[in-house]
Amino acid sequence: MIIQAIGAKIKKIFYSTIPVKKDSSSMKAVCTAYELILQRSIDADGKSYWQDQIKNGTFSKPLLIDALVNSPEYQMLKKTPFHEMVHLARVEWTKHLPKGSSILDIGGSSPNIDQGALIELGYPYRPKQLFIVDLPPEEQYWGKPKFPQDRDYIFSWGTLKYFHGRAENIASLKGLQNLKFDIIYMGQTIEHIVPDFLPDILDWISDHLNENGKFIFDTPNRLITAIQSDSFIDPDHKIEYTPEQLENILRRHNFSISDSWGLLPMPMTFQLKKFSPQEVYDHFLLSKDLKVCYLFAFSCTRN
Repeated sequence: MIIQAIGAKIKKIFYSTIPVKKDSSSMKAVCTAYELILQRSIDADGKSYWQDQIKNGTFSKPLLIDALVNSPEYQMLKKTPFHEMVHLARVEWTKHLPKGSSILDIGGSSPNIDQGALIELGYPYRPKQLFIVDLPPEEQYWGKPKFPQDRDYIFSWGTLKYFHGRAENIASLKGLQNLKFDIIYMGQTIEHIVPDFLPDILDWISDHLNENGKFIFDTPNRLITAIQSDSFIDPDHKIEYTPEQLENILRRHNFSISDSWGLLPMPMTFQLKKFSPQEVYDHFLLSKDLKVCYLFAFSCTRN
């Protein structure tokens, strides 16, 4: 059903000036409106807001319908969804990454292709050797992969080896200890790591980079994600950092930032401190102003 038809149906059902009693039927109307207009169940923040409106006697069905139909979320139903815009920004960023002959991807399993998430994201080069560390298949974030990971793969471009374990325990993974890499990559992984373990991981990464090797990662920007509803934040995130916080951590562990990117600029959200997802359609996918972007990324070298 197209958006306009949904809106017309909602207004026909709900748009009425008849006073609404302060009872459960009002909340039922709210939940139904969310399902029909926003095409999802009501979230905790929305439920709390409308319960307050009902309790205070300021609730009406016209107010409810107008609020939902005029919301940025409803307007965005006509466009590329926000989470897909995040993906598109990461795809664009990946095009700018350097070439490496030997790459270690921490947290880089894909449920869909055996070549891993970095190549799936559109990495423009093919390494001679690719190593992927991720959780055991049954525990992986995106679900059990569709292909076996208990064997090595040989492709026309090179070889791929899988290792299983937690990033926090990477120093104990057999088979990696005597290797060094041109690139150690962590795509949307660092926010899943318990902060107390990050120093040891950074020290291990530093010890396992080749001369002129690069540590590259992207992660959500807490300056922006703190503004949005917590219901949009992945519950598996142990912490979300600001660019300045991670820059300071990296410097303490003898890394220098050689390049940086902001992904999905949201300057109005940053300035007004009100989450405005529709603004992502008004800007380029990448920016050098990290603080206003939904994600940020660093490419680092050892000092």
